[in-house]
Amino acid sequence: MLLAGFLLLTGCPSEQKGQAASGEKEAVPATRAKDELAKAEEEARALPGAETATASVSGKSDPLCVGRFELAPPTTRKVGAFDAEIAGYKVTLTGPTGPLVLGVLSDIKEDTPENLFNLKRYVKWFKDKGVQAVLVAGDTGETEDAIVHALTVLAEPGWPVFVIIGNREARSVFADALSTVQEKHPNVFNLNVRRLVQLPGLAVLSLPGYHDPRFIHAETGCQYFIEDVKALEKVAAEEAKGPALLISHGPPRGADPQAIDYAVEAGNVGDPNINALIETAKIPFGVFGNIHEAGGKATDLTGKNIVPEKTFVDHLYLNPGPADSIPWKMNDGTESQGMAAVLTVKDGKAAYEIYRAPALTDAERAEAQKLAASLAKAEAPAAQAAEGTASGKATAGAGGN
Repeated sequence: MLLAGFLLLTGCPSEQKGQAASGEKEAVPATRAKDELAKAEEEARALPGAETATASVSGKSDPLCVGRFELAPPTTRKVGAFDAEIAGYKVTLTGPTGPLVLGVLSDIKEDTPENLFNLKRYVKWFKDKGVQAVLVAGDTGETEDAIVHALTVLAEPGWPVFVIIGNREARSVFADALSTVQEKHPNVFNLNVRRLVQLPGLAVLSLPGYHDPRFIHAETGCQYFIEDVKALEKVAAEEAKGPALLISHGPPRGADPQAIDYAVEAGNVGDPNINALIETAKIPFGVFGNIHEAGGKATDLTGKNIVPEKTFVDHLYLNPGPADSIPWKMNDGTESQGMAAVLTVKDGKAAYEIYRAPALTDAERAEAQKLAASLAKAEAPAAQAAEGTASGKATAGAGGN
């Protein structure tokens, strides 16, 4: 059962310092897995900072944040290498069989020239790796322009781009930005609304927003609640075909300093209700962000065991690290100046690989300035055309891709 109400967790994310075999879904026997999770929870309660954080609580989310599981008359179109059918909360993509290769990003944060240049790097690396679709796990930007610029770069190759809101974006800003991007790039999908994406060999389930309201930056940001987790559990159990992958900005709760939710000054800060969802619905894979320093790796659900890169396993939960170019000290002692991942799903197993962006040279910084200027110039005519029109794109965004 999902953990209800407030559960004693560990501190706050450090990015918010100062703010109040194929077909098998179990790598180990079920009884052993439950024992390990119970032990992990007990150990997590004993870690430093465990008295200061909370689990997701009961409440009612905004539908712009967490879309309802409602069907609509289907529409069809070509998206990248796939044929897409879109029917309310559900997107079904059919196309190439064999290994499914996904690009993974989180925490882009801003549309600075350096970040936009990094996004171009990630796109090139994704192409080199044969990526077929891209997942973006929140915190794409805090303004409409920032989100539009970032997603424009990611969408240019034509592959499907699936995006959720994080703990920084205001809900109407996010919806408006997605609506704007979709006008030119209908290959971008708002996973606040499209909650189940059925890909060949993988079902992607979205849990948008963040669980702890203390660390939602915008006044009109997105909080998810226990009811949202329970509803997703039902869909995962009844509708997901093949192994499932959960994408959410906040990670599950780990029980170790090497877990993907371990904030250096606060300890393990993930939501234990995500653990319960993963365990109950038997979701073998996950993509999460938010805790920058804990990224650049995948682990098991407890966070005690790091999955080696390029190794196919039955279960893994991935934090790709921050895509943001701002230097960030990682828990493994390295420094990030931008990170991305590729996740490959094959015969019910998954493997990942991490890309670590080098520091920009002076010549690259000059190129980055030109890239940012070109995006702003391309946007100007559209902005002028829209001037004076009534606002209402947030509602359109909710019904868009």
